[in-house]
Amino acid sequence: MNAARRKSEPPDISPWEWLPVLLLPALAVFRIVLDDPEGALSRLTLFVSVGLAPGVIWRVLGRSSWGVHRVFFALSLVAFVVDNPALRPDSRSWRRIQENWPLVSLGFLSSFAQPFLGSLRTHRLLRDSGVGISQYASLRLCLSGTFFNIFLPGANGGDAYRVYALTRGYGTGFAPAIASITLDRLLGLPSLILVVALGMALDYGFLRANRLLGNLIPFIAVAAAVCVVLVGYLAVAGKSRRRADGSAAKSGWTGRAHALIATNVTRRWTLPLALFYGFLSHAACIVSCLCFGEALGVRGVPALRYFLLVPLAMTINSLPGAPGGVGQGELAMATLLDMAAPGLENAQAGVVVMLLFRLSTMATGLWGGAYYALGKRSADGAEAWR
Repeated sequence: MNAARRKSEPPDISPWEWLPVLLLPALAVFRIVLDDPEGALSRLTLFVSVGLAPGVIWRVLGRSSWGVHRVFFALSLVAFVVDNPALRPDSRSWRRIQENWPLVSLGFLSSFAQPFLGSLRTHRLLRDSGVGISQYASLRLCLSGTFFNIFLPGANGGDAYRVYALTRGYGTGFAPAIASITLDRLLGLPSLILVVALGMALDYGFLRANRLLGNLIPFIAVAAAVCVVLVGYLAVAGKSRRRADGSAAKSGWTGRAHALIATNVTRRWTLPLALFYGFLSHAACIVSCLCFGEALGVRGVPALRYFLLVPLAMTINSLPGAPGGVGQGELAMATLLDMAAPGLENAQAGVVVMLLFRLSTMATGLWGGAYYALGKRSADGAEAWR
């Protein structure tokens, strides 16, 4: 009876959902006090304010509004891009894509290399923890996870699926599966910071000349320090685990967590290889966007500068705002490319670069969806997943 009552009760509404309600008048005041009410920033404020309105009404009516806010926030960003002639893709963009199809094709191939490189890292970590998974099965696991990341609400559906698949198909315990997938995700951060640091070092003059991007240096330095601590901890944990011949004390939840994490890096070359595969994966993303940018006629942006701009745009795209980062990723890429070389139609090209990359990611997700569907139709048992 109590269970039925709990099921019929509406979900709890977070107090933080009042934040967009308070943000709406703040945006209105911000628009009023701007020196240039018809400028791009003011127009963006107007579109975002309109996009917040449906969620605000939904919250005032006493219902959870996060989902409504996310969808209409994405729609407002897309509407802003369509309304802005400097950002809106036109027939010239389509002609450039057709004329430079070899570069566009190379960009798609570079994007398709990402899940393969990611599966190499996943396979290495899982094999260390004793999961009997083949490289091909690891690739299928990563591709199917990409499908759930793209086509389900939220950004962690793919990780949840991978944990489920490991427990369902390989007899992995729930806690070890979570530890392996979490570590797989965490090890992408040091590789990303390494790529950004490389971009900063190779294009330091541009970074210092740009006040906005120059302000990122302290934050990147802090992130790099955190990554050094993380990698150092994993190196020590893996080494101590090897010396203990696989045994580990399990005193309290911290001891158990330490043992689960250390299990994934027991082989000597696992950690450096995992970081190397992550670096190659991020580099493949950069090469993909570089190919798209060259095909669309981006000018004044050296190839090495993409090592700085693309990770920043992808980080903004992955922030928990619009579903899948729709709209915010396009604006981020447009803003960064225009900032790198203003006045050269690079902003419009940046929107199309992100659209092409998003299309390539969706194609990868559909590939993973096909793997998932075919696997589910197979015979019962572990063979359906292997």
